[in-house]
Formats: sequence, C-alpha cells, structure tokens
Amino acid sequence: MKKIRAAISADTFLETTGVINQIRAPFAPRPLIDALANAGMISVILPYTEEASGTDYIDMFDVLVIPGGPNMAPRFYGEEPRWDIGVTYDKRDIFELSLIRAACRAGKPVLGICRGLQVINVAMGGSLYQNLQSEREGTFIQHAQKTPGDVPTHSVSIEENSVLGRIFGRQAFVNSRHREGVKKLGNSLKITARSPDGVVEGIESNGSEQIVAVQWHPENLWREHEEMKRFFTDFADRAERK
Repeated sequence: MKKIRAAISADTFLETTGVINQIRAPFAPRPLIDALANAGMISVILPYTEEASGTDYIDMFDVLVIPGGPNMAPRFYGEEPRWDIGVTYDKRDIFELSLIRAACRAGKPVLGICRGLQVINVAMGGSLYQNLQSEREGTFIQHAQKTPGDVPTHSVSIEENSVLGRIFGRQAFVNSRHREGVKKLGNSLKITARSPDGVVEGIESNGSEQIVAVQWHPENLWREHEEMKRFFTDFADRAERK
C-alpha cells in the first residue's frame, strides 16, 4: 500500500556557527519524523524557497505538518514587536503561511504543533499574544516549562465533540514550550482545548476535520504515552479517509 506523504515545513538553524553548511540550514525534528513513520507516513521536508510558493509544492504531499520553532513575526497579524518577544524569522513565516493556505485550498489535512498552531491561526486571519506572561491577564500556568521537554507538566481540558476529544477524551496531560498564544481566533476555526488558565491549547476546523492543531509537543511524548501516539495515528486515519 502506498504510504502517506507528510510534508513537514522545515525549521531554520539560526545559531551562530563556523560550519558553512549549517548556516541558515533547514531541518526537521527527528522525533516528529519518527512519530509520523510509526503511524505509517513518510516525511518530505520542505525548506523555504524565496522563488516558490506553497502552491508550487502542493502535488508533492498528501498532508501538511507545521511543527514548532521560533516566534512568529507580529507584522503578519498587524502588530509591532514587543520588547519581550522571542526570536523571529520572517522567511519561514512567509513560506508557512503560503503552504497552509495552499493546503487548505487543495483540501489536504493540516496538522499544527506548538508554533504550527499559531501560524495556522494567523493564516486564517487570527492574531497572537506575543508574550502570554506579560500580555494576557490571568495567565498563571508555566507555559514555557523548565522541566525537560519530553515530560508532561500541566493538564488541558478538551471539548467532547472534537477530534482531540476522540483521541484524548475530556482531558490530557501535556508538555509546554511556548511564550505566544492565540489572542483572536482565526476564521473557520474553533477552540477545542484550553489549559486551566484559559490559554488556547487546541484548535480545529469548524465543520470539518481538515485542520487539527495543538499547543504542546506530542512528538516528544508518543513513545511513552499511548494517547500521544494516537494523535499521529488518527492523523493518518483522517488522511486515508479523505
């Protein structure tokens, strides 16, 4: 049987390095590649290319995954950068926005992880808190956990009639490595998970199962937590049913 081709939008190595081939090098998280492979999918890594748009890549994949990474530049949702925003990289933002919109037009399933949820929300007309701790009143959960990233640290409540509800039930225990979060929800999306302080932890398409995105990192948890493994197998199942 032909395997599902899962496109992963590449992150970019932004650290200072003396290794010439690592300068602005594209890469994808190995745990994510392994999680997709375990669910029966093969990964196609898509680095940003300034001469191409998402439409140019659309025939290369069956499903799209937008993984974690640096903060999104706030100009893409009409704001100036606050003094306490983290690292941003416009070229990746532009490429991922184009990919998401092309995939949505083509009817292909889209999965978002952490930053991926945020970029999807902006692609659909939403906006973000640049720094939850300083901007959003009532935020008390440690969303940028100091515990190692492969250890869950806080709970999320999940809407029953949702894809996430089908996978996890009414609650999940998750890891957390983000400073941004959903402020204004994008068009044609619905909120399906929140942390105890009300921060958006999951969004989905309103009226379909095309888009599913979470604010945590299931790719770092799937080997030890069966429900996180189901997150990826359910994605594969949705692709098969498409």
